Amino acid sequence: MTDTTPTLRTSRLRCGLELVTERHPSQRSASVCWLVPGGTACDPLDRGDGWATLISEYLLRGAGDLDSRGWSDAMDRLGANRSITADTYHQRLSATVPGDRLAPTLGLLVDAVRRPALPESALEGVRGLCLQELAGIEDDPAHLTQIRLDEIRFPSPFDRHGLGVESHLGAATRDDLAAHWDMIARPEGSILAVAGDVDHDAVAQALDAALDGWTGASPRPVAQASAVGGVRRIERDTAQVHLAIGLDGPVASDPDALAFRTAVGVLGGGTSSRLFLDVRERRGLAYAVGSRYEEGLAFGTVTISAGTTPERVAETLERIEAVLEGYDDGPTDEEVRRIAVGLRSGGLMQQEQGPVRARQLALDTFRRGRPRSVEEILGSYDAIDPDDVRRVVRERMGPGWRTAATRCVLGPASAVAGVG
Repeated sequence: MTDTTPTLRTSRLRCGLELVTERHPSQRSASVCWLVPGGTACDPLDRGDGWATLISEYLLRGAGDLDSRGWSDAMDRLGANRSITADTYHQRLSATVPGDRLAPTLGLLVDAVRRPALPESALEGVRGLCLQELAGIEDDPAHLTQIRLDEIRFPSPFDRHGLGVESHLGAATRDDLAAHWDMIARPEGSILAVAGDVDHDAVAQALDAALDGWTGASPRPVAQASAVGGVRRIERDTAQVHLAIGLDGPVASDPDALAFRTAVGVLGGGTSSRLFLDVRERRGLAYAVGSRYEEGLAFGTVTISAGTTPERVAETLERIEAVLEGYDDGPTDEEVRRIAVGLRSGGLMQQEQGPVRARQLALDTFRRGRPRSVEEILGSYDAIDPDDVRRVVRERMGPGWRTAATRCVLGPASAVAGVG
């Protein structure tokens, strides 16, 4: 081991929080990613759709003995680039600072989680921002199509986009949000990852002291019902038609996940992919077309999206289906090599970015049960086997996979009516 080799360590603190650090001797900054239970799937089903988004903004409005301005100024004095974002399962607190300022930054984040001010005077401002963001999705038809697709392909409570429901956002009180956060934000299930200039033992000792008395666990969200499925048609007087097709994929811990990602990359990942070459380049049916795979804890998904004109909707769908059907034998060796090289180069560049690396460590721990070193990740890309990718295509991307797809289409009534 050289003095530039990253050191990966994990430990469980007394309160139950899982700490993951990766020390990079050559780096002088430290990036934090703290996953705290309380994401969109944790919102109350009957009246709380959007509470997680409200809370993510509300937590920035002061903590501990500091008001909103004081907390923000304290972070600025440390040079902290920070954010709080609600995802499906967690509130994700992120910060990047010079390594010698990590300790006070963690102290401010601990206050935000354990002693948020949640001032009554700030609620209307927070609510207004969330309502504006919710209203804004109508101005982005491609995004709206993806949101409406998720509403029919995922079971409750995972079918929510996180921006909330206007009536729920409007009715939420300060006491509602404070009580919900106090109930759901617990150390069991929390994961705090730090990458860069970090001393694992010093961070563990400081957090054990700062989190003393923080106890308990909150239930992890589970599916409440079956997904709606089928087709959703959204009528809008637009010049373009937006298509989104949802298909199943492996979860992050599935041994087939990487081979499946490679197969999806060949199918629709970039300008050399089969969908792009057939639908856009050769036939000119769509100005944009592609596919992406997202691995998760409970669900893995593939989304094929396309933008076309009202006159070409039917033919675009036909060609997408034809490309999928023609993929039954899987990719060629050359196609696999191309995607593997792209995955490795992209992965290498991403892992060198502190915030990306901290987030990867936290999500790996949550989704896979353990963090992975950069060497392990890059080695897995080097080991991608074309025969294994073809096996995964045969076993997991055949006729049954295609038949179970969900669809969402947005455009003029005459164009979306015939989509089935």
